[in-house]
Amino acid sequence: MKVGDLIRWRWYLSTHWDKTEFTGVVLGSRIAKTDWEKVRILSVFASDGTVVDVREDEARLEVIT
Repeated sequence: MKVGDLIRWRWYLSTHWDKTEFTGVVLGSRIAKTDWEKVRILSVFASDGTVVDVREDEARLEVIT
């Protein structure tokens, strides 16, 4: 994924089984290091006007355009 890509992902927003779908535009990325692995974190401008961090290895993350 690169800057400017439109992406879609799903997150749990409550204790229900249903996931909420979000879309947004990738603004940039960075590498975060844990004790066991390195992961790429995407900064995304979401459709609700906020900037959120999304892991690139999120299971239901997909590129729309």
